Amino acid sequence: MNLARHSKIIELMENKNVISIKELAEKLECTEMTVRRNLDELQKMNFVKREHGYAYLLSPAQSTDYYVEIQENSKEKKAIAAAAFTYLQPHASICLDSGTTVQELVDLIPDNLPLSVITPSLTAAMSLSGKKEVQVLLPGGFLHHSNRSLLLDDIAALQKYQVDLAFLSCRSFRIPGGTFEHSQTLTTTKRALASIATRRILLLDYSKWNVSSICSSVTLDHIDIIITDNKAPEESIQAAVDLGKEILIVNPETRQVETHINQVC
Repeated sequence: MNLARHSKIIELMENKNVISIKELAEKLECTEMTVRRNLDELQKMNFVKREHGYAYLLSPAQSTDYYVEIQENSKEKKAIAAAAFTYLQPHASICLDSGTTVQELVDLIPDNLPLSVITPSLTAAMSLSGKKEVQVLLPGGFLHHSNRSLLLDDIAALQKYQVDLAFLSCRSFRIPGGTFEHSQTLTTTKRALASIATRRILLLDYSKWNVSSICSSVTLDHIDIIITDNKAPEESIQAAVDLGKEILIVNPETRQVETHINQVC
């Protein structure tokens, strides 16, 4: 099984949900037979459906282009961010992922709240640049254009830090697997941020539950709190609850927490 090729196929198909075997072979610079074999493997995992001469995605995850995604499910993201904000305490040290829901949290941080922040997100760094009470560390890395963030080039350097909280996003979320991304390049940075935090909080609107994305990122046992909205699937929420996860469910209209399950005092 070629995970790198699988993730590349899904990445290509997300830009063009239905694509021919011939076109995939040209873009991947491999034979059509190789493409068919990989598509058959992806079909067995319920990521794609292969028909004669072409294939299409099943329940594809949403686009990760920052300026496309930030406009989607805006009410849900703002309500989730409002609930996440209650976890911020003065002088806390935190990691901020590069997701658009995390950016909604960034936008709520007042000028007078002292924080120490580690983030690969260029948009978060720019938003925080005018807040003099917030110390920001941008780890070194390479630019990921579509989600306006840095891909860490030295994971070991990040390990010398320890933070109180990590606020994380994802491409998709499934029980019991945890979070997933469409590309392996994104998973390393997300796992690194989670690894240095005492508690990890996943900000997750309903559209990210149970959709297809191939690369495992942060496993469920490394997620402490899930904040989602009341459109999230009840069965999946219950599965997470049964596994002992602390979950906050928010109302997008009122921006209030409707339900708080497995709350840790």
